[in-house]
Amino acid sequence: MKKYIRIIKILRREWMVIKFWGVRGSVPSPGKETSYFGGNTTCVTVESDSTLIIIDGGTGIRNVSSVVEKNSLKNIHIILTHYHWDHLQGLPFFLPLFNPSINIDIYGKRNVSKVLSTQMKQPFFPADYKNLPSKINHKKIKPFFNIGDISVETIENNHPSGCVGLKLIKGNKCFTFITDNEINAHSNQVTTQDQFVDFIRGSSLFVHDAQYTDEEIKKKRGWGHSTYNEVVAIAEKANCKNVVFTHHDPMRWDNALKEIISSYSKSKPNMHIKAAKEGMSIKL
Repeated sequence: MKKYIRIIKILRREWMVIKFWGVRGSVPSPGKETSYFGGNTTCVTVESDSTLIIIDGGTGIRNVSSVVEKNSLKNIHIILTHYHWDHLQGLPFFLPLFNPSINIDIYGKRNVSKVLSTQMKQPFFPADYKNLPSKINHKKIKPFFNIGDISVETIENNHPSGCVGLKLIKGNKCFTFITDNEINAHSNQVTTQDQFVDFIRGSSLFVHDAQYTDEEIKKKRGWGHSTYNEVVAIAEKANCKNVVFTHHDPMRWDNALKEIISSYSKSKPNMHIKAAKEGMSIKL
């Protein structure tokens, strides 16, 4: 019996749950045409048995407040991949910021405190960031660091003003999340396609920005986003079977996105390809 209990405990220590709270890029897109996949901007949570990590503070982060309250969490970790507006705009409405009993570690590149202080001050917002009652700690993103029981690795994305891709590892589980990245950047390339392939190799789940079609990107090269085909191509090279498209174009209606996913399901039967959807949870 002790042997089986020990095995159960080992298995329990290795799980991660990924949940999508915001999946749109650029700007929120509420309405009946986007209600199936959701209209909130980027926010994803990664949860283990002892750690909650929030990736990005798009409008989707507002609904994460209920998870914090339900589980009586006192320690929260937020990683900001970059500081473009659609990845920050929900943060002022994240209720734990106003709870004096909660500790919040916020990870970012450059001066996190200065960026968020600028966002939350008059006349842009009535509450002063520096006077928020929660206990906020600002931490700089490094190439390798740990958050609780989860190891984090980063890569530099090809995106205007910069952005980091993330690989979160626990035990033999690996979740890779790369938003706002132009895989085949024609100018100002920071990271090559081969480097991205090496980074995502071994991922149990691979989530990547897929904002454009091949036709659309002809007019939007240099904007810092990728196509569906580009994402699938590097996933195939890295032998990643579980792929999720995210950062959906705000003008990509649900029916069009469903058709895209259906097409890939037929053309790539050996892969599991999905589009990120608000409320969707994946357990690794």
